[in-house]
Amino acid sequence: MATDAPPLQASDRRKLLTRWLPDTLFGRLVLVLAVGMLATQFLTSSIWLDLRHTQTLETPTRVAAERLADALQVLDRNNQDPQALAYLTGPGLQARVLDQAQARLPVEDAELHQEAEELVNRVLHARLPQAGQAQLRRLQLLDAQGHAVPQSSYFGLNPFTVDYGLQIAMAPGRWLVLDTQLSPGWHAQSGWEVLADVLLRVYLFRILVVVLLVLLAVRWVVTPLLRMGQAAQALERDVVAAPRMPEDGPREVRQAAHALNRMQQRIAANLKERTHFLAAVSHDLRTPITRMRLRLELMDSADLDSGKQKLRGDLSCMEGLIDSTLAFIQAREHQGPLQQIDLDALARSICQDRQELGQPVDIRGHIRAPVMGQPLNLRRALDNLIDNALRYAGSASLVLDEDDGFAQVCVEDRGPGIPPAHLERMRQPFERGEASRNQDTGGHGLGLSIVDAIAQAHGGALQLRNREPQGLSTCMRIRKQPDNQR
Repeated sequence: MATDAPPLQASDRRKLLTRWLPDTLFGRLVLVLAVGMLATQFLTSSIWLDLRHTQTLETPTRVAAERLADALQVLDRNNQDPQALAYLTGPGLQARVLDQAQARLPVEDAELHQEAEELVNRVLHARLPQAGQAQLRRLQLLDAQGHAVPQSSYFGLNPFTVDYGLQIAMAPGRWLVLDTQLSPGWHAQSGWEVLADVLLRVYLFRILVVVLLVLLAVRWVVTPLLRMGQAAQALERDVVAAPRMPEDGPREVRQAAHALNRMQQRIAANLKERTHFLAAVSHDLRTPITRMRLRLELMDSADLDSGKQKLRGDLSCMEGLIDSTLAFIQAREHQGPLQQIDLDALARSICQDRQELGQPVDIRGHIRAPVMGQPLNLRRALDNLIDNALRYAGSASLVLDEDDGFAQVCVEDRGPGIPPAHLERMRQPFERGEASRNQDTGGHGLGLSIVDAIAQAHGGALQLRNREPQGLSTCMRIRKQPDNQR
């Protein structure tokens, strides 16, 4: 028993449709534009042909009216002698005078019949204003064999002639009757010849021109995208050595290329930073490991307690380095949704905690508007800035400020400061203000890097500048509202 095939799912229909579509953006744009323009061309042409066909009977109707006017003028010039109409009689034309009007034939299209009769009278009265009202008693179409055909045939391709029967009263009991057959100029050629001429000479030429223009226009538009795709492939192969994407073409393409170039710069900078980071970690870990190995080799039972203490110191050094490294990595990672934070209250709470520990830390200024951020990371950043100031200067002053769109916390000290040539690189991992690599005197060089990473995660940055006459100011600026919520 046969069963009906299951209906196609939406995804199957899309696959079936896309199977026949061009695979490239260039091909699809050409298809859409060419089909759209050609469809518009066919629509306008069909409207024009429809209007032209409705006017097909206008020319022969005007000619028939002119012939009726000619017959009236001939009679006027010959004292209304009917014999004078013999000069007008010929193939497709017969004029005569009768003593009564002829009966009208049934009308197939009343509207068309009325329009034709009105046109006859307009043309007639334009030549003979004193003429009476002409009557259209017969209007029919004849095929090549002279047989009557429906009036809808003038929409067809086969030639036809128009048979007119006109009459007009000249005097009581005296009518001029005119019968004429006329061929519309539209059908001077076979309908098939006209159609072939239109298709080949008009449509084929237009199709070729449209397709050529579409190809040129689409290639002009798509070329920047092709270059962007090639640059993206080069970026995939080598993100560091890949050339910058050209930022030209339409505005949207320029914006996309600019965004990709910025992304490439950030990726390359991150790779460079990670490479430097790993190299520095390896170096800092190698030093205590080497010391531990030497101490184990030189250790004897007499120095056991002293050796253990030194090993514990080296292990503490390694543990501190690992903790700082993890803190730096966590500062650069997404830590979940942001929260509304009273940064002013947070800074004052940290300052109060430090003062309770006896540390010389003070605060001034205010940040009245709340900010969106991660409380733990912001607390860690402020603690790092305060620790740096206490370590190198012995005291710290927090200065709170805000401007349009940003909140700022600066930690100022009265220490020796940093040489101007080293200010920019101090935000890099494992860069320290002092020349030594001794963690006992200056930490691991990750404090400012962690603060800078936290500030960037909050849409801001870390700024360092020397104070006059001495001291350092480290300012953490963060956006009050992050970019993705603006």
